[in-house]
Amino acid sequence: MSKIAGTLAVVGGIMLVIGGFAGTTASSLDSLKGAVGKWMPDNNNKDNILLLLTIMMYIALLGGFAVILGGYLMWTGLDLAGKILVWLGTGFGAFSLVLAGLLAYATGRWDAFVTSSMTFVGIGLVLSIIARWLA
Repeated sequence: MSKIAGTLAVVGGIMLVIGGFAGTTASSLDSLKGAVGKWMPDNNNKDNILLLLTIMMYIALLGGFAVILGGYLMWTGLDLAGKILVWLGTGFGAFSLVLAGLLAYATGRWDAFVTSSMTFVGIGLVLSIIARWLA
């Protein structure tokens, strides 16, 4: 199953790159980094947490490239690492897609939802979600 999930993630990541998608998780991680920097007392743990959040933020900014790398890791059997990279690459884009679907259902505006979701980004996000679920 990892090979199928990895393949779907790589294809989804390529579609995200073509669609020009950049992960939206980075802004949330940046806010979290600011909160940790402000409120956590100075020690080695704080420095390590800030470094980890910085690395995660840069991975999230890669968007589709992070999803491609995550798909490769899934394909090679490193499912957990692959899932994390796919999550960082898609971030809240997947959440936004689900929320838009719920709003379309509630308002009966399926035509607008289908039109906006049937882009490279929309299809790439769907493939990435399916890949994370399968891995």
